[in-house]
Amino acid sequence: MSRSHSDHALLENMTWPQAREAAVAGRIVLIPVGAIEQHGPHLPVDVDNRIVTWLCDEAARRMSVPPIHYGFNVHNMGFPGTVSVEMQNFIGYVGDVGRSFVRQGHERVVLVNGHGSNSMLCALIARELVNGSDTALAASIDHWTLASDIGEDVRDSPRGGTAHACEYETSWYMHLDPDAVDMETAVPDMLAERSSFVWVDLLSGDGPVTFIDDWTRISNGSGVEGDPATATAAKGRMFAEHEVAQLIAFAEEFRDFKVSPRRNYTARGKDSNPWIVGA
Repeated sequence: MSRSHSDHALLENMTWPQAREAAVAGRIVLIPVGAIEQHGPHLPVDVDNRIVTWLCDEAARRMSVPPIHYGFNVHNMGFPGTVSVEMQNFIGYVGDVGRSFVRQGHERVVLVNGHGSNSMLCALIARELVNGSDTALAASIDHWTLASDIGEDVRDSPRGGTAHACEYETSWYMHLDPDAVDMETAVPDMLAERSSFVWVDLLSGDGPVTFIDDWTRISNGSGVEGDPATATAAKGRMFAEHEVAQLIAFAEEFRDFKVSPRRNYTARGKDSNPWIVGA
């Protein structure tokens, strides 16, 4: 008995005819983008991948694909277990993955990012995908921003307490795999704000200036930034359920975005511009 798309939400479970049908049906491609890096002494190094892969799988009413496991991570290389991909290689690789889906007929691609240093790169990749197609649109989302509207109601730590291997990420992992979290070694490591313009907090938003130093220079040796001691599985469940709902809501809106034709208002173009007198 043949199975429908609802049984094959993940690309790796589809046959090629089913993958073609998914593109014809206008299914949105969700690409989890994460990293392998240290997350303190209490969490596994796959935190970023585990969270965004689960998030995309749960939201896969359209289609999800295998994750991009490795991200840009030079600042964390002083800690064992970290794997880093240089910026240009990362942009080229993830861009190639996105372009592959566009070439196969998909017109909506969403990069769901789980690693802070991938943020700007994913935004650039999405922009490149849009610039390179007349019909496809691409967007990038840092998954923690989907929980920002409930963060202050759920969290217990102050600003800076949800930054890395923190209350937020530890709660997420306790929800996904509590046996893999060693709370006996979960130590708070609240790094001092280096400036009134520079701070990191996933749920309340970062400071107005983006500055990332080498992690071994600023960490007290734990690899943590924030307060994992305040984490609970119940908080993780709230974050997870809310983010899934938000991701689905965005995907449904994104699918209906109108794609207007490009125009050429230059001297070599043929389009008239009402803002130019006599055009």
